[in-house]
Amino acid sequence: MSLFGALGAGVSGLSVQGEAMSVVSDNLANVNTVGFKRNRVLFEQLVTSSGLSGTNFNAGGVGADVLRAQGVQGSLNSTDRTTDLALSGNGFFVTVGSSTITGDTPKFFTRAGAFGEDNLGFLRHTSGTFLLGWRTDSDGTVQNIQSPEAVELQTVGSSARPTTQLDLGANLDSGALNSNFDTAIVPFAPLGVGVNIDQGIVLANLDAIVATPTSADFINSARLFDSQGDPHDISIAYTKRGENIWDYVMFADGANIVNQTAGVNVRIGSGTVEFNANGTIKNQVVRSPDGTINPTGELPILWSGGVEAGLIDLNLGDLTGGLVFDESDLDTSGLFLNESIAAVTIDSAKGLLAGTDPTQPYQLHSDGLGGLFVVNDPLAASGGPFTSATIVIPSPLLLPQTFEFDNGLSITLDDGFATGPAGQIGLNVTAVNVVPEGTGVGSNGIVQFASPFNTRFVNQDGFGSGTLSNVTVDEEGFVVGAFTNGETKRLFKLVVAVFQDPVGLDPVSGNLFRQTDKSGEPLFKEAGIGNTATVVSGALEQSTVDIATEFSSMIVTQRAFSASSKIISTVDQMLAELLSLR
Repeated sequence: MSLFGALGAGVSGLSVQGEAMSVVSDNLANVNTVGFKRNRVLFEQLVTSSGLSGTNFNAGGVGADVLRAQGVQGSLNSTDRTTDLALSGNGFFVTVGSSTITGDTPKFFTRAGAFGEDNLGFLRHTSGTFLLGWRTDSDGTVQNIQSPEAVELQTVGSSARPTTQLDLGANLDSGALNSNFDTAIVPFAPLGVGVNIDQGIVLANLDAIVATPTSADFINSARLFDSQGDPHDISIAYTKRGENIWDYVMFADGANIVNQTAGVNVRIGSGTVEFNANGTIKNQVVRSPDGTINPTGELPILWSGGVEAGLIDLNLGDLTGGLVFDESDLDTSGLFLNESIAAVTIDSAKGLLAGTDPTQPYQLHSDGLGGLFVVNDPLAASGGPFTSATIVIPSPLLLPQTFEFDNGLSITLDDGFATGPAGQIGLNVTAVNVVPEGTGVGSNGIVQFASPFNTRFVNQDGFGSGTLSNVTVDEEGFVVGAFTNGETKRLFKLVVAVFQDPVGLDPVSGNLFRQTDKSGEPLFKEAGIGNTATVVSGALEQSTVDIATEFSSMIVTQRAFSASSKIISTVDQMLAELLSLR
């Protein structure tokens, strides 16, 4: 009878609306639950067989299905803790029930990223489960994509790294006076193989600056690290040899160097920088303590304390390159300090304008009357010889002074220089071509402008040992550790799980989910790749529940429940009428 069908429909209505009220109440109860997704009820008609026949209608009632809206993005709320994490986009954080992962270790999935470090250094979810990630090298390379593990920070240390690169940036005042070399000083010894005695005089003069650093034109300093992370403070002193050419010397307290005396400054390296007419760096020479040139620009340092020897790549900036005079060639030709000539430089652009060939040899001549002149291309290999105008040298020469000849050659004479009788001074000298380095701009390191001395930067790549002081997570899911020594490095990369049907996940207590046959197997992916969510550190995803919407649903559900109860009472009255018939 249809009345009994109506009675069943009313009963089903009470049951379904009761379930709907349960869903609404669950939503409202979780309005502040992190990562909670609002559930909603989908009602569906139940149809009996008689209803399908089309002859006698019999009410089937109503059924319900609860839809868990896992794909809805909640708003992100900032917090004051860097290990509070949120996902922006598709995916779930992965947690495990044990820090030791085996094939039987249960895996859980969550959008509620409230994680904190426990007493063993593990990042744990508020449910007590462990956050899952891939261990990485410091550059972010995943070590083993097949074996994610619980993210653990307690045993993560920062090993020391020796300094291998020293980048210097400074302005050397072009208005500084030329330095006064003591040519009568006892030359430094022993010199390296092939190093001329003139370089020994230069090194001895630099050692005098090391002993009395205040005599330098300018000094800056750096802190370097050895292979065990021990810091060593060094200084770099600069002194102007001539126009557009400077010497520098690096020194440290003897306590830092093998077989040296504590409290006494020790030269650990030296070199020369040559500038273009516009103040950019043209060429750089790095010398070991024995005076030998290191063509690679690397400076060996014998640190004390039983550690490995340091090898420092000294970078004074990208070089523009061009024609320069090799100091060893000046030594061999006798055209250097033994003639009281401190520096010989060339401006190839001016030489070309003068019609000379800067690639051909040069000769320095005295006219016997107190004047000097320069001959270029003496063998007429390139249209020469080209003879410059004569420059009369003041006598006596009281200060080091630079003289520029009209063929682009500049010579810096030390005080006390005397021209002597007519004839060639020293032997022929030839410029060599130095190729540019790096960008070749010449202005990103040491420069020479008419402004006060100034250190622009001192950068080095070493560091001492340190401990973990702070942890952040970037949008790619890298767990980045900041250490007390100033180092930062990537430690882990978080696993983000993506499901074919996230609605099919089974919720468990603690804001967690488990996979089911309906959800499918999880795909472990990296954050931010493809359609995978990015990670937001210092934020939590809020509940998607809207109170106004839930109150509206509650009112409708209440009325529907009342209507269903009215059906039952009405059918009861109708059946009572039938039973009262005689």
